[in-house]
Amino acid sequence: MKKLFKAIALLTSFSVLTRALGFLFRILLSRSIGAEGLGAYQIAFSIYMVLETFISSGLPLVISKITSVSIATNNKKKEFSSVTAALIIGLITAILLCSVVLIFRNVFSLLFTDKRCLNILITLLPALVFSSVYSILRGNIWGHKKYFWVSLTEFLEQLIRAVFCVIIFAFFYTACDAVMVATYSMVVACLISSILVFIVYIKIGGKFKNPKGQFKPLLKESIPVTLVKIVSSLLMPIISIIIPIKLVSIGYTNEQALSIFGVAMGMTFPLLYIPSTIIGSLSMTLIPDLSSALGTENYSEIKSKINFSMKFALFVAFIFVPIFFALGTPIGIFLYNNTQSGVFLSYASWLVIPICITGITTSCLNALNLEVKSFRNYLISSFFLFFSIIFLTRSLGILSLVWGMGASLVVAIILNIRLLNKKLGSNFFNYTYLLKLVICSIPSILISKFTYPLLSRIFPLFFSLAFTCVIAEIFFLVLALIFNLYNLSFLNLKNLVPKKPSFNTKLFSKKLKRKKG
Repeated sequence: MKKLFKAIALLTSFSVLTRALGFLFRILLSRSIGAEGLGAYQIAFSIYMVLETFISSGLPLVISKITSVSIATNNKKKEFSSVTAALIIGLITAILLCSVVLIFRNVFSLLFTDKRCLNILITLLPALVFSSVYSILRGNIWGHKKYFWVSLTEFLEQLIRAVFCVIIFAFFYTACDAVMVATYSMVVACLISSILVFIVYIKIGGKFKNPKGQFKPLLKESIPVTLVKIVSSLLMPIISIIIPIKLVSIGYTNEQALSIFGVAMGMTFPLLYIPSTIIGSLSMTLIPDLSSALGTENYSEIKSKINFSMKFALFVAFIFVPIFFALGTPIGIFLYNNTQSGVFLSYASWLVIPICITGITTSCLNALNLEVKSFRNYLISSFFLFFSIIFLTRSLGILSLVWGMGASLVVAIILNIRLLNKKLGSNFFNYTYLLKLVICSIPSILISKFTYPLLSRIFPLFFSLAFTCVIAEIFFLVLALIFNLYNLSFLNLKNLVPKKPSFNTKLFSKKLKRKKG
């Protein structure tokens, strides 16, 4: 498990750096192009991301699985043939999507209230072609478990965008439209990223072979994953239309409805998904491992890693849940100067648990070639979310979103675990482990509730919040260690001390006899 922890730590570190750089880049954009320009760019970019989902969701995942299995079974020909077939599918799909936008540009213009949006979208189209190459070759590198290169290329893409914008804004800003500069930076970053990934692919021994016989299996496995991504990307826009309408129908004004929805979706839910950064790193390492184990029919390893992943996901979730529940209000005030977002965070804090478990179980199903059934589970669980926001908003208000999402995630977990149990003949959800985590989190919550009011009288908001979080986490980690919910053996501190060479007396006596002889 030590290698797994190292991979998770590497991926999480790069993920945090990439997101931080993306956040700084967004600040740069907002200050350079203004709120109106940023809005136009964001609208066009959201349409672009839906188009990119067709390319960068299903195929890279399938390629990573095929690569890991090919390495385990020493079948390089299938690996290279699959990569070639995926590149052909990806490039054809990208070209078709670009053609659709260009041919039906008048139809797409109806989606936009600002004329600049269509120009931005058309300018972004070459990035679709570059992304098709980038995502598929990155999937192969992922399958080789070269996590450093996978993370580095993703980080460099964000860095290139930021550097390009800084240079243009500094030297050529007066001659260029600021919004289009941001758009060009995206295209240039995608181009350079695809070149870098191509170089890495060749460096690790990648080749291109005859793709015959690989097109049908690739499409069969990738389409369900792609459909899940497309449906999920369209889900939020639909919800953002339904909930404000329902809130207005029960007496809120349009401004109040949009404000409440903005607080929930724009402020609170991003915080709830922070733990998924770590879980996403685990999922990324888990998929190649499970795929290669499945290829060699090593079911004991599969069961062991799924059990570990489920416990790890639960543990990560419970690191955050007590803090969000007990300190939601001061967190909302500190981050957004908004009390309502903090109250909503406390109320919705429990969602972190099913969010983490759903992410892990879905990754496991995809790794075990159960994409179609995973997609079916997703569709079934989504029904509960829509039922809640349509029929319960009248009585619960915006909280219908919390209960609807919670019900949807719990149903998805039940269906996913049932499918895993049936596939592998084992029980992968440890209720005892969950109960122990709940018990350990209660003192952490009580300590936070008691400590923060005292510290807030002495220290400013940031320090009182930080000190309370540290104290609460220490109590939680100590209790979890006492309950044996984790251990420190994976650190293997002995390896940090250089070992002295051992003195072999038998070998020394033999050498001495030879010299005498």
